[in-house]
Amino acid sequence: MKEMFKRIKADMILSAVLCVVMGVVIFVWPATTIDLMCKVLAVGMIIFGAIQLVVYFFNKMDSPLSGVLGLIAALVGLWIFAKPESIVSLIPIVIGVILMIHGMQDIKLAFEAKHNGYGRWWSMLLIAAISLAFGVICIVNAFGMVKLALKVIGVGLIYDGLSDLWVVNRTAKAAKTVREMEKALEVEYKEVDE
Repeated sequence: MKEMFKRIKADMILSAVLCVVMGVVIFVWPATTIDLMCKVLAVGMIIFGAIQLVVYFFNKMDSPLSGVLGLIAALVGLWIFAKPESIVSLIPIVIGVILMIHGMQDIKLAFEAKHNGYGRWWSMLLIAAISLAFGVICIVNAFGMVKLALKVIGVGLIYDGLSDLWVVNRTAKAAKTVREMEKALEVEYKEVDE
């Protein structure tokens, strides 16, 4: 169980660091970053489509649906590569959803910290609410001014990553305090003969 918690903590820390890095990159180079993200998505879809088509043509036993799926994925990938601006408005929605998921995870951690006796659990809850708000702002402003939305996304990702690091740290400290208290209360029972 302890190993699972260590793995979850490590995953959350890695996710937080990636959010901060991605936020800084989007904030500093918004247009270039989004264009690159669109191109990477397009290339991924083209490769996926090509693989599906090859599998379909070399394995006639495979469902014809895989051939159609491969063709559609490859065509959509080519379209996105040629016109990346056509899906730029979807990126704030995707990142907004990510921020909202992180906010919900932080809310769960805040209540775990409360359960473990951390007195300032409410500060963690407030931080989580702000992450949720950034997520909602990204989603709602998805079809608004793109350049401003990208700056907001960058700030939101930086905030989310830093707040996740703080929340994980506070939760780990509260859990450690509870474990230490439990250890201190463990008493070895010995029967004494009179």
